[in-house]
Amino acid sequence: MLQNCLKLFMQKKQLFAVVVAACVYVVLFASTYLNQSLENNNFVKQNYPLKLLSANVIPPSESLDPFSAYYGLVYKDKYGQPSRMAGIYKSEKCNFNWKQYFPLIISSIQKYKIKNTARNPEAFTWNTSTVTLGTNVKEFKVGDTLVAHLQAKNRSNRNKTFGGDYFRARLIRKTPDGALTDGIACDIKDHLNGSYTLQVPLLMAGTFTLEVKLVLSLEGIAGLIDFTSMQNHKGHNYLATLQTKEIVECNVDLNIYNGYEDKLMCDYGNPRNGETWFCNLPPSGKCSPITWMINNYELNKPPYNEKLQFPKRYGTLAEIIGSGIQVNVFNGMEHNESSTFHASSPSVYLHQGNWIRTLDSKIIESKQDFRMCLDRKEVYMFGDSTIRQFFYNFANRFSLNVYGPDNSIVWQQPKTARSKDGNSNITLYYRAHGPPLRNPGPPSSRPYISDSIDGIRVAKRGQVYVFFNIGTHLIDYETSLYVRRLLGIKEAIVRHHKSFPNTKFIVRGMNVVESIEEWLILRYETLLRETFKNMSNVFYLNLWDFTTVMPLDDYHPKSFVLEKQVLLLFNLICEI
Repeated sequence: MLQNCLKLFMQKKQLFAVVVAACVYVVLFASTYLNQSLENNNFVKQNYPLKLLSANVIPPSESLDPFSAYYGLVYKDKYGQPSRMAGIYKSEKCNFNWKQYFPLIISSIQKYKIKNTARNPEAFTWNTSTVTLGTNVKEFKVGDTLVAHLQAKNRSNRNKTFGGDYFRARLIRKTPDGALTDGIACDIKDHLNGSYTLQVPLLMAGTFTLEVKLVLSLEGIAGLIDFTSMQNHKGHNYLATLQTKEIVECNVDLNIYNGYEDKLMCDYGNPRNGETWFCNLPPSGKCSPITWMINNYELNKPPYNEKLQFPKRYGTLAEIIGSGIQVNVFNGMEHNESSTFHASSPSVYLHQGNWIRTLDSKIIESKQDFRMCLDRKEVYMFGDSTIRQFFYNFANRFSLNVYGPDNSIVWQQPKTARSKDGNSNITLYYRAHGPPLRNPGPPSSRPYISDSIDGIRVAKRGQVYVFFNIGTHLIDYETSLYVRRLLGIKEAIVRHHKSFPNTKFIVRGMNVVESIEEWLILRYETLLRETFKNMSNVFYLNLWDFTTVMPLDDYHPKSFVLEKQVLLLFNLICEI
């Protein structure tokens, strides 16, 4: 499983990992000890022949100022040195088999490649697929389970004979003006023969519409898998400005270029947690510290321009025939009867504009006692711009003052929010995640989450919560990169809990986004859940069912959707 992957990842590097991890902690207090340790480590002498540059630590005056963005968190930048590419990191690359969590998809792709060797588009799944109710009756009572049948068809209107397509379904009710008042996500079972069964518990009375959408055909999924397995830029390469004023091209993995083995590169990776980041060696031959990084979009070049053709080629995001069936549900059993739920029931549903948790029928609402609940708590928020949305919503709700570097250009600058007048003892921190991050800025604006967790300094108070996410900036890369990042975070959580077992970690799940990349997001959602399940004091904020009912048309939720998601977070924090 994922744990075995980590063991493989560290198998030949245990001595290196132990020594370097210890050195990173000690460097804050005794740099001479760090240099001695590196000199005595054979692995470092072989693979990092030049002396590591000193960590750039935030001045003590900043880290101790309660109104500084760096308060409560040890924060540092790390830089490396040139190294030849041949064989250095190949054994570190995690050969994780993500496919074990998608056996139905992989089985279906194998059938597809046998049955459609010519890749004939006429045989691809299309919106000619149909959905029909499992019964002619369109009237039900609360407590029933609605069952519908899906039949995948191709462009020639012939039944498909294998599964693997990605359909999404919801049962909803809207007001005459189009406002969504009620909704619940549907479960879809793949029978691997082109047919699917759709089920949804009927939890409330009214007239509802069953909407079913073909998000991406199996053939499109196979295309995305091939796309993310290619060793290339995928349209998002990075340019770094060095301290020498030279500009060089960078990326995260050694395998993205051909012929790397014959070139000198600058290693800007993080050897302590195994994260890799490399740049071309500049003309000067000097690997000086990076001062600025930008994302250089090349979306009009192969292979990314081919990915942009997916909607036309694979018919993505299309409602299928029969979608829009109306059903009447009358009062019968109360919607909180546990007998109405099955194992695949969604975690939440929308009822009369309020989100309700399925298992206990608790309404997720804005409570007056949230401030009391959150008083004297330290909340760390690590992740991308969607986590930053949570941070600012949180700060605005409680009228907190926000401190930190200007973020008008660099949105991912570190921030701290707290009350300066003493009316609230809530303290928030925001930190972005490490590269790749598709926004310009200095290295100090993109720390690795594992480093940020290791830097938490106030956990002894016992009222500390760490809320984090990661994924969207990494979806175009080979999956092992994401797994490696998650495993690094998981190990940091384990380390942290050894000293501060009461710290609560909340993993924010991925959002459904109306995009050709939605299946890639679903793949990371699955891996995210698998990585952190069954960990003590680690909780999962499931937003997949929420955004199946309210799919996003942008990676950043609009204000009314964000407001509801923040309420889900508040309720979770106040319960755990």
